[in-house]
Amino acid sequence: MRNTCGNSQRRLSRQLQTSNWQMEYEVTNTLTCAVASCDSPADLAAVSSVSNSVTALLSSAMSSGSFLTLLSTNLVQSSELDPSIVSCLVVWGVTEDAVVANGEMSTSRFYPDWIFHSGTCLNDGNEPTHMANDESWLLDSLEECCERYFSWDTNACMNVKGSGLWYADVFNNVCVTDCELGDGNTCGGLANVFSDNLYANPRKCCETELAWQFVEFCE
Repeated sequence: MRNTCGNSQRRLSRQLQTSNWQMEYEVTNTLTCAVASCDSPADLAAVSSVSNSVTALLSSAMSSGSFLTLLSTNLVQSSELDPSIVSCLVVWGVTEDAVVANGEMSTSRFYPDWIFHSGTCLNDGNEPTHMANDESWLLDSLEECCERYFSWDTNACMNVKGSGLWYADVFNNVCVTDCELGDGNTCGGLANVFSDNLYANPRKCCETELAWQFVEFCE
């Protein structure tokens, strides 16, 4: 990012850093279940095998840089964006557990996870008995549930593995991405809701939180 967006193409840098893009990929694999409910041991084992295989491939591609290389190539070949943008790309990500859908997606509603204290809402159908017996606890969407039960930090509730936004690492005088360490080159760990302000791009973070630093050394 520093070489192209930070120095020689400063004007492009200002244009690119006005927004923060995030992409979500969904991998769908169709299997024929052994039983109609798709919950037999054989069905669960098949789903687990496919899920583990896909997760391993994606994790390897992100950590090795091959995912970033392929994404950059596709962006250039699409001719829809300025090729210079590829030098500003940073890839980080997480893989979520597989969801088994029997014809339709799960109809379970969201409830606050106060048992394992994950800081988010779940729709796995395992809500406590008192919530299952009183539907006023349950919400139709993750956003609604987060806003009701985790209003002090809806960002973390909606993005358990990090928002992908930027915050200041005051110990190292640099701005880092809100994502778990090891998930990407700029990940600084999950932001602290009580002390870390989040920004859409590193430049805004640097100029606001670390104004005494040269931006080139902060980004």
